[in-house]
Amino acid sequence: MYQSLENLSIERRFVTLTDRQVHYRISGDGPPLLLLHQSPTSSAEMATTIEYFADEFTVIAPDTPGFGLSDYKEGTPSDITVYAQMVKEFIDALDLSELCIYGFHTGAIIGAEMARLYPDLCKAVVVNGLWVADKDEVDLILQHYTKWYEPTPEGSQMPWIWSRLRDQLIFFPWFLKEGNYRLSLDLPEPEMKQPFVLDLLRTTEKAQTAYRAAFLYPSKERIQEIKTPTFLLNYQGDPIGNHPQRLETVPDCVQIELLEDPNAVEVRAREIFKEFSPAKATIQPQAFVMTEKINKPKGLVHTSFGPVFYHHEMDQSKMDRGTHQTVVFLHDFGTSSNATMEISNYCQGTNQRLFVDLPGHGETGVTYLEDYLPNSIAKMLADGLKQLNLGEIHLLAMGMSSSIAVELSLIDSLQVKQLSLIDPWCPNAIEIDSMSHHYAPDLSPSEYGEHLMRAWYFARDSELYFPWYDTKNTNALKREPEIDPQATHCRAVDVLKAGEELQRLANDLIGYDLRANLQDIPFNTKVYGWTGNGRENFAERIHGAISGSKLYYLPESKSQWSINLSD
Repeated sequence: MYQSLENLSIERRFVTLTDRQVHYRISGDGPPLLLLHQSPTSSAEMATTIEYFADEFTVIAPDTPGFGLSDYKEGTPSDITVYAQMVKEFIDALDLSELCIYGFHTGAIIGAEMARLYPDLCKAVVVNGLWVADKDEVDLILQHYTKWYEPTPEGSQMPWIWSRLRDQLIFFPWFLKEGNYRLSLDLPEPEMKQPFVLDLLRTTEKAQTAYRAAFLYPSKERIQEIKTPTFLLNYQGDPIGNHPQRLETVPDCVQIELLEDPNAVEVRAREIFKEFSPAKATIQPQAFVMTEKINKPKGLVHTSFGPVFYHHEMDQSKMDRGTHQTVVFLHDFGTSSNATMEISNYCQGTNQRLFVDLPGHGETGVTYLEDYLPNSIAKMLADGLKQLNLGEIHLLAMGMSSSIAVELSLIDSLQVKQLSLIDPWCPNAIEIDSMSHHYAPDLSPSEYGEHLMRAWYFARDSELYFPWYDTKNTNALKREPEIDPQATHCRAVDVLKAGEELQRLANDLIGYDLRANLQDIPFNTKVYGWTGNGRENFAERIHGAISGSKLYYLPESKSQWSINLSD
């Protein structure tokens, strides 16, 4: 089961290697145990497995390259040996000399290759789901299984993605619908399928190299070369559960076991790890509190309400000259830091830029917050921003996050010196009553994937109408819409990341009376209305309420925007 509010105690971290960052989860105290996930998921899928082993082991679960939040390494070949080597780089970065490994499907094959390559490092390896196939099977799989999707103007990739995942749980391989390929499994509820879809949507076509590498793995030859205790544990019902039986011979150190169900595999794996684990190793915690400056492109800052994900950009030349002001970008409702990073291309000035994913959004996701009122979100963000020791802050907020920026600017412990509100929200009582109930689509996972299309149409029609759900011609936006299929797809994915929380977010953010605190802002503020966006009057209302503020109108086309952040 994926990571949720119930298991936020599992810590998320980044480690920076020479040419990339690796995101991983860690929990527990004891001998080190490495968990490797299947494709195309992430370490989030391993949350319940992490919890199961964390009572006796220090469990470490990285996102493999190109999945989750781990960087894809350009030029990576479809070769499991390379993936094993990259996992070894990660282990070395944690300064571990011995450990046990548990891998599932693609992760299992990477684990088997690590057992072959690094017998001194791997004390014992549990391989759950070894792929053993002949050339014809491999050719068929490579032709169809790793097929990628292409966003279309109609959003047809959305039902295709859901259908593929659903069929993957009914047939193996998923593209063969004949009776002899039917699986003897209960089809899970839509809520259980949704996280798998999100992980698939987080990946790119490049990440398919890991899939291909797993299917191309020469198991029959490589298993013979293993010299460390390795256990091929499969369970009845796994579509490749009988594959280890295809091995003609195995070395004495390799043991094959077919068990009743996944729980039996984990129980047996625990027995193995208790027998073979090295002495307890200390995993040094990563530094989340930055005493001088942030020095990595993305990271997590941990607060009392949960972690906050961020992207970071820095002009080192300006930092070296002693200039120290940070622009903190807050994205609009239903989007993520990806949107503000795009906006930053039209901004000039400043040496350091921080793009955060707001609570309930993006890679920050679920938190311990009881609500999404602007003051609650601001409290969580302030906790994180103070830890990062940013110095003087310029807050730039898009859309609905304007209210969060106002609340943040009033927190005395933050050194907020400037405030820029772009396309801000400031509805009146009548508008609040109407939009708070309709603005967010219902994204509850549905059996046949209709919620994916709701996300798509929210993303697309927001570029055509305001409000997006009221499709009268009188509500048509005057500006040129941005409905490129790839851009719309990215916005829809951001909406899906918020998921069922989107309606709570809409109610709490839209219902906030932004004007109540505007007279308290102690510094000059820039307000930017977006010409042709249907809510230019919102910017005018805010400008009228903030003494000394400056009002600007941005052109209809973003490509013509020019926003000066330096004064």
